[in-house]
Amino acid sequence: MKVLLVWPRSESVVLSDELSCCEPLPLEYLAGALKGRHEVEIHDCRLDPPLEQRAREGAAYDVVGVAVPFTCSARAAVQTAREVKRLWPRALLVLGGHHPTVSNEWFADCPADYVILGEGGDALRGLSDALEQGTPLSDVANLVPFERFLKDGPPPVGATAKDVKHLAKPDRSLLTRHAQRYFHSYYRPTALIRFSAGCPYRCDFCILWKLTAGRYFTKAVDGVLEELSEISSENIYVVDDEAFIVAKRMHELADAIATAGFRKKFHMYIRADTAVRNPALMEKWRGAGLDSVLIGAESLEEDELDAYKKGAGASETVQAMRLFHSLGVKVRANFIVRPDFERKDFARVAAQVKTLGVDLPSFSVLTPLPGTNLYERVRSEFFVDGPELYDCYHTLLRTKLPLEEFYSAFADLIQGTAARTDVPGASQAPVFYYSTGSAFTRMIQAVRDGHKLGEPVSGTPHLPPAAPASYPLPVVS
Repeated sequence: MKVLLVWPRSESVVLSDELSCCEPLPLEYLAGALKGRHEVEIHDCRLDPPLEQRAREGAAYDVVGVAVPFTCSARAAVQTAREVKRLWPRALLVLGGHHPTVSNEWFADCPADYVILGEGGDALRGLSDALEQGTPLSDVANLVPFERFLKDGPPPVGATAKDVKHLAKPDRSLLTRHAQRYFHSYYRPTALIRFSAGCPYRCDFCILWKLTAGRYFTKAVDGVLEELSEISSENIYVVDDEAFIVAKRMHELADAIATAGFRKKFHMYIRADTAVRNPALMEKWRGAGLDSVLIGAESLEEDELDAYKKGAGASETVQAMRLFHSLGVKVRANFIVRPDFERKDFARVAAQVKTLGVDLPSFSVLTPLPGTNLYERVRSEFFVDGPELYDCYHTLLRTKLPLEEFYSAFADLIQGTAARTDVPGASQAPVFYYSTGSAFTRMIQAVRDGHKLGEPVSGTPHLPPAAPASYPLPVVS
């Protein structure tokens, strides 16, 4: 079977592909599952010529898979799916990715034939094998007819979880043409890798622990080394939910990386409390190439952390910052902006960023993502909706400030931290949203214009009045 896998371009998102353009690792995993059995191509709409050029050149496919990697990319994926159906009407059109695994919203006008749920390698291989052999597609696990998916939705989040040990190795050879163009922040170029999947913590706003039904899966050390040996890039973005949960295993991996002689720069996610409990492990990873970490600080207010069910305190963020700075590891700390923020709250967060000496601050509006506990609890309180709003730079809930003022204050927070000159020895702009051109300026304007985006819910006015937020979040005093 000839299979084309397509990664859409979402032009309406705030964090554009001029600020972060990572390799489509999920599609490389799918390609790895088909390797040696079917002929696979990957099309990255962010970097490749238009799909129509493939069709004009005579390319034909039996199966075309369109990724829906995030909720905010749902509309772009549907538009891409329509284009695919126009160009290759006889091909079986399949959707897959994070969003359809947790929700069937915003797909009503999509021409797809099937949907793949969860880690899709086995399902896509089963689909391609069945088409080739003429056997029933109904026998393929986690493959759902599109009309049934629209009617019934996906199964409960976590029902399709799979241990990463059993995933085929991603086939990165299909995108070597773009290897030097993929980047994340100032890591240019960079490659992506997974060491593990899942998280044992239960943050209220997070979907990641639910996707693995609360379980934590790790790859074999030898498997990680094999992947690293095939990656030419010096910069490695480890996209685990939290890589350091099993300290003993991470000691072994750091030792193995050092023994193998890899010279890489790793950017990794870690909880502050995990780092504080394991200072020797952090020091060992610094020696193995740890260059920067992303800490979900969320807040330095204990009542806010309790409301998020974070399971860690502000003091641990402070201790982790000191630890990483003592090791020469840069810290990207992310802070949550609540819809009920007033001007004084934005000022407080800006002051905390400076006090902590955060190297690369980033900020997310508290977003009830589909499938999370937070979403189920507050979705009835949405005053505006639309997939583009689920990018963590927009609010779906009423704000305490007038909406336009809220977005102005949010933009000022991001822009103000970018203008800092207080980061010792910084070799790049002291902000995560790094750009060599005008992309950052356009991002700030997009944030300021956030009040213009979205569709009113149930006739509510697009601009909410300046009134205290009424949605049932845990009370923060």
